[in-house]
Amino acid sequence: MLHIRRLGTVLSLALVVHSIGSAQAVPAELSELTTRARLSSPVASWCRGEFRSGNSGSYAVAVSSAGGGRYVVVEADATVIELGSYTDSADLSCYTPAEARKLHRAIEQSDTIHGEIVPQWGTTVVCAFVDATTSVCWQFSPTDRGFVRVGGWVT
Repeated sequence: MLHIRRLGTVLSLALVVHSIGSAQAVPAELSELTTRARLSSPVASWCRGEFRSGNSGSYAVAVSSAGGGRYVVVEADATVIELGSYTDSADLSCYTPAEARKLHRAIEQSDTIHGEIVPQWGTTVVCAFVDATTSVCWQFSPTDRGFVRVGGWVT
């Protein structure tokens, strides 16, 4: 019974944070950015984040296509950075480092979810399901000048 309660905590946290971006209509600013970035595929899910220090005008976006889609970051200048692809439906969330660490602790306590999220910097962490059971998390690395994997989990 305890493991079910812990799983509920993980899922509740993930759903609350996930609902902030994906359940809402695409904002005008993001619509304009995707047009400038020449993303012709429909936006299936999105969340806004500060992926680089001091740059809060960026979005993590799931764009859909037949049989899945891809996850990208669209920066304020309409630069598109590829994160990965997905095979089922889009499921994308943005977390502050504190939220990511809280989710990490809940995953550690779960008997049914396995993985970790280890934020390395003070910027937004993007987590997304790449298939029905596997989530991957990325964060922008100033040293590598790109997004690197900082964790994930399997359900």
